[in-house]
Amino acid sequence: MSFAQNQGRKPMNPVDGTDQENRITFQLYNYWFGLAENHGIPPLKALTPDAIASYKQNMVLIDLRDPDDEPTLQVVGQVLKQDIDPAEPLKYISDIPRRTMLSRITDHYMQVLANKLPISFDAEFMNKEKEKILYRTILLPFSDDDKTINFILGAIRWISEKDKITANKKNTALNPPPIEPIAEPESPQKDNFSLKESLEKCRLFIQDETITGTRSRKSLYKTLGAVFDFHKLCLAHIKDYEVLLQEAHIKKQERAPFTPTLKLCFGQDYDKTRLTEYALALSFAEINHQTGDSLSDFFDLIPGGIKGCVKAERKSRKRGHKNKTIESPYENYQEIIEKMPAITSFSLSDDSTQNLNLLSLMIMRRNGAKMDVVKILKEDNDVLKTILKNIDQTP
Repeated sequence: MSFAQNQGRKPMNPVDGTDQENRITFQLYNYWFGLAENHGIPPLKALTPDAIASYKQNMVLIDLRDPDDEPTLQVVGQVLKQDIDPAEPLKYISDIPRRTMLSRITDHYMQVLANKLPISFDAEFMNKEKEKILYRTILLPFSDDDKTINFILGAIRWISEKDKITANKKNTALNPPPIEPIAEPESPQKDNFSLKESLEKCRLFIQDETITGTRSRKSLYKTLGAVFDFHKLCLAHIKDYEVLLQEAHIKKQERAPFTPTLKLCFGQDYDKTRLTEYALALSFAEINHQTGDSLSDFFDLIPGGIKGCVKAERKSRKRGHKNKTIESPYENYQEIIEKMPAITSFSLSDDSTQNLNLLSLMIMRRNGAKMDVVKILKEDNDVLKTILKNIDQTP
C-alpha cells in the first residue's frame, strides 16, 4: 500500500499496535521515494501536508538553512512534547533534553547529512522514568538544489516494554490459538499457500532492508539471502512460479536460474549488470550447499565477497564444473578454523553472535607471561588468507 492510500486515517497513537502503523518507516519512505523519483533529493515544497497528516503528532521538522547557526526546530509534534517541560526552550537542537523521545530522532540527523539518504532504525532506551522504551524512527532529507540538505523530517513510533507485554497478553486472551485438528492420513492441504504473497513479503523485506541498511554490504547480503530462500520456495511450487513469470513477462534462463527470481524480487528495471552478478554469486553459494541464513557469513569469508563468488563461479563453468561442489576459500577457511586448538578463552562485553565461529584478528601486548588484548581488528579476508596459509596445521 502506498503512503497516499493511507491518507485520511486518524492520528497515530504511539502505542497503537496495528500492522499498518508498525510500518511507519516503510510508509513514509515510500512517500518520500515517490517524491525523490522526480527530484533526486526532493524539495520540502514537494511535500503535501495532507499526505503526512496521520503522522504529524509524531514528527519533527529540522531546519538547516542557516550554515552559520545550529539547526532549529520548525515543527514539533504534540506527542513528542509530552515528556518535555513546557517551560523549557525548544528552538535549537541543543535545547532538546536528553532521554526524551524527541532526542531519539534528532541525535541522528548528522547521519542523514553525511549519507544524503534517509536513515531508519529500531532501538531501545531508558526514559526519565526508568522505563524501557522500544522505538522505530526514520529521518528524510529535503533539498532545494538536490545537493544541500535544507530540511530533515523525522518521525518516530514507540511503545514501552511493559505496555508491549500487556498488549501481547491481551491479544492472546482475546484471540486464543485455535485448537489444531487431528491430521488426516491424506496428503496435506496447500490451499492456503500463495507464492504471490511470499513474493510480496520478499519484496517488502528488500525495501525495508534498503531503507534501514542504507545500502550497506550486510544489508545487501540479507536481501540476497531472502531471494535465495524465495527461489527455493519457487522450485518447490514450480507451477505457481511459472505463472508468476508469465504474468511478469519474464523468461526462464537455464544457465542463470536465479536471474528470473531476482527480476521478480528486485524489479525488471534493476541494474542488469548487478542482477547478473547476484545470479552468479547465488549459483556459487548453491553449489556450495549454502542457505539463506548462512549466505551472509559465506560471502564474508570469500575474498572479494560477491565479486569473488562471481569470479569463482565463472571459472568453475569454464572448467565444466557446473552443478558440482567445487573447492572454495570458504571451505578451506572453515576447516582450518575448526581444527585450530584454543589456547585460552574469554568472553566479550558485547554478546553479539553475528560472527559466531569465524576468525577475528587481535593486537596483543606481551608483558612477560601476561598477554593483554588491546584491539580486535575488523575481518580482512586477504589478510586472513595469508595468515591461514602459514599456520602449522600438524597435530
